[in-house]
Amino acid sequence: MFLGMDFDPTARQVARSEAGRSIGLHLPSGWSAEDVIASASGAGLIDDGDDFVATTLAVEALAAESAAAAMVLALHMAVVRTLGNREATALLQNGAVGSLSLSTDQIPSIQGALLTGRASWVGPVTAHGVAIVGARLDGDITARAVVLDASGVEVQSIDTSGLRGVTWAHVTFADTPSVSVGAPADIMALARTSISAIALGIGSRALRECLAGAGRYRGAGGEQTVQGLLADTATELDAARLLAWKAAAAQGGPSLADASMAKLAATTAAQGAVARATQVIGVDSFREGHVIERLTQDVRAIELFAGRTEALREAVAQDELPRT
Repeated sequence: MFLGMDFDPTARQVARSEAGRSIGLHLPSGWSAEDVIASASGAGLIDDGDDFVATTLAVEALAAESAAAAMVLALHMAVVRTLGNREATALLQNGAVGSLSLSTDQIPSIQGALLTGRASWVGPVTAHGVAIVGARLDGDITARAVVLDASGVEVQSIDTSGLRGVTWAHVTFADTPSVSVGAPADIMALARTSISAIALGIGSRALRECLAGAGRYRGAGGEQTVQGLLADTATELDAARLLAWKAAAAQGGPSLADASMAKLAATTAAQGAVARATQVIGVDSFREGHVIERLTQDVRAIELFAGRTEALREAVAQDELPRT
């Protein structure tokens, strides 16, 4: 419940948000996932694994500059939080990057501690990384951590139009050693909350682009129409942000229902923000390389990952609606 919650971020959380934005502004051309995590580590963001609100704020601020880089940070931090500080230190050493499988279209099976089969849409995949994937065990789905340069691992990269800079892959395992980690629902809740923050960053960037050119853009209906469009965007983003903060601030981590609600609201708000930006800015927004053209691709990608709209609604309904 919202009652009694304080939605004013602490000074430390504000500093983490500013650090996320700074990382986005100073990423080198042709950056890698390792660059993002190294910068985040240098800014102290990785040490804030116990403060999920701080992580969420940093991810949102980074996403306003680069949604792809924010996805790298979000998924890495979900792995760090899942593994715990000691386990994360042991597995995520020497610059290793954490990744998740964000689809259950295909999942490997497990016998003993060995994985066999294919995990679909794992990212960000790096030469030296640790992935958390779902695996089938006696009819149930369990979460397993696996080192991607271990024996029996084969990576098939996927070309994508959105979130450029993130390497996604189908990963095949052949009797690959793995470690049991937390419940899949808890890990998915972390991912959905983090991706809601990315959506908020995308929406905020779309709004910023419109405001920066407010003097030039009049839209089809004139200045009042533009003001109305931007007011709708600001309202929807703020409402979705409260849901994201609610999920992130929950004791013991976000519930799957709260995380699903946050992602549903945030992706819907971001899609609306980008759509209105194209309306306000006009045909220039479709020019290749325009920031709105990039945001259009990115917002489509985050809607698909870690639960499509139907799956999000189902998770919310199971928790919130009365059972008959």
